[in-house]
Amino acid sequence: MDLQTHTITIHLYANLKEKAGTDCLALVVPITCTVDGLKALLKHDYPAIAFQLNKVLYMVNGGQVFISDEVLPMNAEVSILPPFGGG
Repeated sequence: MDLQTHTITIHLYANLKEKAGTDCLALVVPITCTVDGLKALLKHDYPAIAFQLNKVLYMVNGGQVFISDEVLPMNAEVSILPPFGGG
């Protein structure tokens, strides 16, 4: 790892976990990586979950919700949550 990258830990839940085959991923990303950038990397590396990544919630470091153009903090922990059903 160089000074231009950092490692993000990604926690997957529900059917995302099942389709990816794991509940935790570690990805080396550029220091300027946004949620959209992370989504693009995940779609490339884990095509089984690509379709669902447009309909999920990205929570960072235990609770802050991030939107598509926000830069992820250094060495962040990102939880990707599928939509919750109601009824």
